[in-house]
Amino acid sequence: MAFNPEGPIDKEIFTATDDLEWEEKSLKGCYEKRLFSHPETGATISLIKFDKGAGIPIEHEHASNQFMFLLSGLYAYPNSNITMKPGDFYGNQLGHLHGPTIALEESVMLEIYDGPHYPSRPEFYDNDDDAR
Repeated sequence: MAFNPEGPIDKEIFTATDDLEWEEKSLKGCYEKRLFSHPETGATISLIKFDKGAGIPIEHEHASNQFMFLLSGLYAYPNSNITMKPGDFYGNQLGHLHGPTIALEESVMLEIYDGPHYPSRPEFYDNDDDAR
């Protein structure tokens, strides 16, 4: 069954994630495989990959709740004294300032937003599509 990640869910969905290409974002060292995007709410589910040494360079906030499950690597929030390892879950309430972050190893995570990602495009992205 083919699935359109930009369309509504109709009964069930399946995506062979190994068949998807990593899409490079304008933030150096960050890549995405979009699995789902709700056109009305802005909610998304994605696989996100950071190269070792890459991360979000500044403190920032989101316009919705953010949830991450680390699949591989080590991913750190130094200001919060959090280092995620595979199997760890991180949740961040909408509007809460957090970051910066850094991948201590190449890291892959499942990231879920229950609405739009940012109140406005953050300076670390150079185009609006990367902030959605």
